[in-house]
Amino acid sequence: MSRFTKDAILAAGAALATQRRPVRFQDVDAAGTIFFPKVFEYFSDAYLELLLAAGLDVPGSLARKESAAPLVHAEADYLGPLRFGDEAVVEVVLARVGGSSTSYAHRIRRPDGSVAAIGQTVHVWVSGQSFAPIPVPDALRAYLEGRPGVSMA
Repeated sequence: MSRFTKDAILAAGAALATQRRPVRFQDVDAAGTIFFPKVFEYFSDAYLELLLAAGLDVPGSLARKESAAPLVHAEADYLGPLRFGDEAVVEVVLARVGGSSTSYAHRIRRPDGSVAAIGQTVHVWVSGQSFAPIPVPDALRAYLEGRPGVSMA
């Protein structure tokens, strides 16, 4: 399974998808900083923005049991605090598209522009009926192909 390097994630240019969101009270722990699993929720929401921007009908596809892209790997590095009231800028910055899998690099910026967290996720596209791997949707391939930071198999 290929991985993106920390340096590549930090140096990545324009984002493939961006979501601005407040760090809510329920997102922080007793120390007043973001509770570690919330970073993965933020990554997931920005990833969904990317799928929707690619024209995928994610809710409909799931409801019709056509396809899904379950997460098979996730990791994060925490580089600085995010606190209640901060506005986080969540970015999908790199992508690798394989036959049935997609890998993404994520970056979360703090209000001052510094990077608070980076991470990566790997999703495998599967049939909604059998859960057997299926090809990455053509619409997603077409949306990502040729964009900076994207490698295609």
